[in-house]
Amino acid sequence: MDRAHDQPTTSRILVTGASSGIGEAFALHHATVGVCLVLVGRDRQALDRVSRLAEERGADTEIIIADLSTPQGVDLACEAADNPDIVIANAGITHAATTGTSDPDVLDRLAYLMSTGVVRMCEQLVPPMVARGTGTVVIVSSIAARTPMRKAAPYAAAKSHATAYAQSLALEIEPKGVRVLAVCPGYVHTDLHRRAGLDHLNRSIPGWMWLDPEDVVRATVRALRGRRNAVVPGLVYKLVLPFLASRTAQGIWRRLTRRH
Repeated sequence: MDRAHDQPTTSRILVTGASSGIGEAFALHHATVGVCLVLVGRDRQALDRVSRLAEERGADTEIIIADLSTPQGVDLACEAADNPDIVIANAGITHAATTGTSDPDVLDRLAYLMSTGVVRMCEQLVPPMVARGTGTVVIVSSIAARTPMRKAAPYAAAKSHATAYAQSLALEIEPKGVRVLAVCPGYVHTDLHRRAGLDHLNRSIPGWMWLDPEDVVRATVRALRGRRNAVVPGLVYKLVLPFLASRTAQGIWRRLTRRH
């Protein structure tokens, strides 16, 4: 996935969860003349802001208000996307709670938003890419797909499912000209933690463990150029990933993420 000006002048790029954070960074990375960005989210005001920034860079934009934690929302986004050249499936939430304390409906919507709904979206949008012999699919997952996460089993399970789907999909369709990449970042400076009531993480997690959304975009670009089907952004995460499941690392992580 190079910058949008390296794409054909008729490029359509679907970005879900485009209202802030990683989704906004992807949208602005691609925003240039000759590109139509289809921005999907639930917050109209936030999407309007991103749309204005993208149009200042020369892109055309379309805004789709859709709840991607429902089949109806996914189908609406797919129909509006109108056979995109690039799909960036970024919409997501974060969730941490003791087992048995979460509303079952919340868990169902989480799973659909970040796993089942991602599959439903790709199963609709990928076949036209295969027929054309070109396209790119980026699924924004999480490092939680690579290591156990205390008090976040449903979240980790959803991300693991999406990552496994992306890597299996890549084996099938990359020989047909369509690139697929699962992106598995660690802590990223976005609004997700605040929205989930996890603001304390901004204070307790050391600065060197945090990435900016633009770091995730740059890692994605490099991974696609390198023909990879999964990437963990950030050198620090690449170094510590083999040890994150260890008892020592999990103990340190537990102390860092504890509410004070």
